[in-house]
Amino acid sequence: MPDSKTIQLLLVEDSLEDEALLREALIEIEENRQWCNWRASSVVPVDRLSEALDCLQRHSFDAVLLNLSLPDSPALLDTFVDVSACAAGVPILALTDEPDENLANRLLREGAQDVLVKSEIECAPLARAIRYAIERQRRMTAARASAFVDHLTGVLTRDAFLNVAAHCGGGGLLAFAEVTADRDSLDPQLMDAAGRLRRVFEPPAVLGRWDRRRFCVLAPEPMLNRAAAQFTDGVLRISIASVEELPGCADLPLGMKIAMLAD
Repeated sequence: MPDSKTIQLLLVEDSLEDEALLREALIEIEENRQWCNWRASSVVPVDRLSEALDCLQRHSFDAVLLNLSLPDSPALLDTFVDVSACAAGVPILALTDEPDENLANRLLREGAQDVLVKSEIECAPLARAIRYAIERQRRMTAARASAFVDHLTGVLTRDAFLNVAAHCGGGGLLAFAEVTADRDSLDPQLMDAAGRLRRVFEPPAVLGRWDRRRFCVLAPEPMLNRAAAQFTDGVLRISIASVEELPGCADLPLGMKIAMLAD
C-alpha cells in the first residue's frame, strides 16, 4: 500500500537529460520541504507512451508529468488523450519543449491540469503546480460526484437514477417509497429511510431520490415484494408499478418510460 505521506509521481520523459533535471528538481523540493502535504516523493520513470499506459493500469499515482513528444507517440494532443483515458482521474501536467499557447489551450480544454515548459521549470513553482493540480482534480472529481448523489440521503439523484436505469437493459418493477413524516421531522426521516432502503435494495437494484418525499427503486419483482412486506411501520409507503406495461411506449428507453410512468 502506498505511503500517504509520499507523493506518487509518474514521470513520462524520453530525454535522459530532461529526466535528470526533473529528478533533481523533485529532490530539491523534498529537501526544502516544499511539498506541504507530503514528506517525500516517489518517482516512476518511463520513456514510452506504451509503458505509461501500462503503469497507469497497474499502479496508483497522485500526478503524471507527461512529455508529449515520445518515440511511440502518434501526435502531441493524441498522446495526452491516450494517457488521460487511462489515468482515471489522476491529474496530468503536460511538459512541452517550447511555449505554444494554442497547444496549451487545447490541452487545458482536453483536461490537462497544467502545461509546463521544461526549460522554465523551477523547484518552488513546480511543487506548487503539482500541489494545485492535485487539489483541482480532487475538487473536480468531488463536484462531478455531487451531481449524481443526493447530498442529504447519499442515494442517486433523480437524473442519475434515470441515466443508470436507461442502461439497465431488460424490464423490472419500479417502486416509489414515500416518507410520510411531517415537515419538521422530514429530513431526519429521509436519512433514516435511505439507510433502510440501501440495506434492503442491494445490487442489481437501483436506488435514487425522486423528489422531496419519494425514493425510487428499480429492482427485480421478488426483491420488491420482500421489501414491501418489511416496511410496515407507516413511515415508508411503497407503491409498485410495472415499467413494461406503460401503454404505447414499447420502443422508448427504460429511463424515459420510468419518467413518464412516475410523473
